[in-house]
Amino acid sequence: TISGSQPEMRKTKHWYLPLNRYEAFLEKWIIKGHKLDWKPNVYGQVKSWIDNGLHARAVTRDLDWGIPVPVKGGENKVLYVWFDAPIGYISSTKEWAAKKGVNWEPYWKDDQTKLVHFIGKDNIVFHCIIFPVVLHASGSYILPENVPANEFLNLEGQKISTSNNWAVWLHEYLYEFPDQQDVLRYVLTANAPETKDNDFTWRDFQARNDNELVAIYGNFINRIVVLTHKYYDGVVPLPNAKSQVDEETLAELHALPTQIAAAVESYRFREGSQLLLKIARLGNKYLADEEPWKQQKTDPERVKTIMYNGLQIAAVLAIASTPFLPQTAYKLKQILGLPLESKWDDLAQTEFVSAGTVL
Repeated sequence: TISGSQPEMRKTKHWYLPLNRYEAFLEKWIIKGHKLDWKPNVYGQVKSWIDNGLHARAVTRDLDWGIPVPVKGGENKVLYVWFDAPIGYISSTKEWAAKKGVNWEPYWKDDQTKLVHFIGKDNIVFHCIIFPVVLHASGSYILPENVPANEFLNLEGQKISTSNNWAVWLHEYLYEFPDQQDVLRYVLTANAPETKDNDFTWRDFQARNDNELVAIYGNFINRIVVLTHKYYDGVVPLPNAKSQVDEETLAELHALPTQIAAAVESYRFREGSQLLLKIARLGNKYLADEEPWKQQKTDPERVKTIMYNGLQIAAVLAIASTPFLPQTAYKLKQILGLPLESKWDDLAQTEFVSAGTVL
């Protein structure tokens, strides 16, 4: 109504989605199904909705903008945006498939397809109740396998607001920090609000860059590469017999990619980023314990094995970094002479950088 005037009551007609008719379906699918592997915040919110009883929900609005209701009697009405918006996922798939000349239906109807909704917590109800009911009621569409919703990320203690210009704008970041996409990517992953609201601060950004990416990750790579150039003119040395320390270190090394993969597959990206950093920590500890700079004077043959093993650690770090730090992974693969197309499955190898390779 116009400001200052009295509200005017009007009779109107709306279309409703009868969520109450689908309580049994939702309870079987979510509560009695396999959804305990969903994030607790997602599962808990959905369970609360179901436990409190679902009610029919209006899916139309009296507005002069939006998608018109496509049925007789729906003139001058539009679809409620959060009923219509998820359907747009399917529409966009159909549009993309038409341009590519491929069939869109397997993406939404094949049981072998894995549908995952990556969203914020304010959209849980739409992606876990309303949209799944629509998909189920249609009779031929698959349902989401998981909905890994994040909590909110604030900026310097305040809610992010683009209208108030309280945000970090990506084009400005890239201007201020050229070629530093990986730093922001890492910090956002390491500080992701996966289980609770988190805060992005520039002080934390600086600390994670300096204390983790530089002091741990960068320090290890710098040490192993510089020493290889210093001792062997950049040529990977031929190793000798492994010690027990070598065997234990390499065993721990080869276990880490499996742990990272498990974290990523469970949508625990923050944990995955810290396991990645653990590879660099392992490399730093190995060099610090074995002290090749001291042994080079007394047992240069032992140092060849130390440096060779250290370079294998660096190679695992390069390949495992690809999902988290893609630019860095690319540069590191170039430094180590690794194939640029190296894939995650290649981490099953035990040798990555062969003796004689020139860094």
